[in-house]
Amino acid sequence: MYIGKIVNASSHVDYVCQIYGPGEAEQVPAPLDYCFGSFVGIEQDDGEQLVGLIANTTLLNPEFGNLGPRLSPQEDLAVFSPDYLAEQATLVAITVIGAIQENAVQGVPAVCAGIDCQVRRLTDAEIETFHQPDGRFRMSYMALLQAMDANPLIPPLLLQVTHDLADRFPDQARRLAILRCNLAWRASVLPAG
Repeated sequence: MYIGKIVNASSHVDYVCQIYGPGEAEQVPAPLDYCFGSFVGIEQDDGEQLVGLIANTTLLNPEFGNLGPRLSPQEDLAVFSPDYLAEQATLVAITVIGAIQENAVQGVPAVCAGIDCQVRRLTDAEIETFHQPDGRFRMSYMALLQAMDANPLIPPLLLQVTHDLADRFPDQARRLAILRCNLAWRASVLPAG
C-alpha cells in the first residue's frame, strides 16, 4: 500500500514523506499504516527500492493560532472556493537503512531518493528478504542507527525494530531479546552520564 511521497531530505539517509490525504490516493492510509518503526520502501525510477524506517511524525497545520474571522465556514469552502487547498499535512521522517534491487543491501545506499518518489509499506516477504539477503539473518544497519546519537528517538526506534523482528523471525527471538535488553540498558544508563 502506498502511504505517501517524498517531499524533502536533510541528508542522504534522512527523508520526509508527506502522507496521502483524502483525494490524493485510491485508499487513504490509516495511522497504523505509517506507525513508528514501520519498514517502508521508497521506489526509484530504475526499479531499485530504498528501504527505510519511519522514525518520527510531524503534524503540519498552518491555521493553528489563526483565530481571526473566516469569510466562509470550512464546510462551504468546496462550494464557494473550489480551488482552496487544504494545507494541513502529516509528515513522517524516514531513515534509510539499505536498498533492494537484485539483492538486499544493508547500510547507506549509493543512490538517493528524489522528490515525489512514492513510499509504501514493505510486505512481510520483502522485510524477510531484506533481513536474510544470503539466507542468514542480518541487521548490519544497526551501527548506522546507533551512530545517530543526536536523535533522542533512535533508542526507542531500535527497541521497536528488535521487538518487531523477534515476532517475524522466531528462530532469532532469543538473540534479539538479548540485543533488546542491551539497547534498553544503554537507553536508560547512557543519558544519565
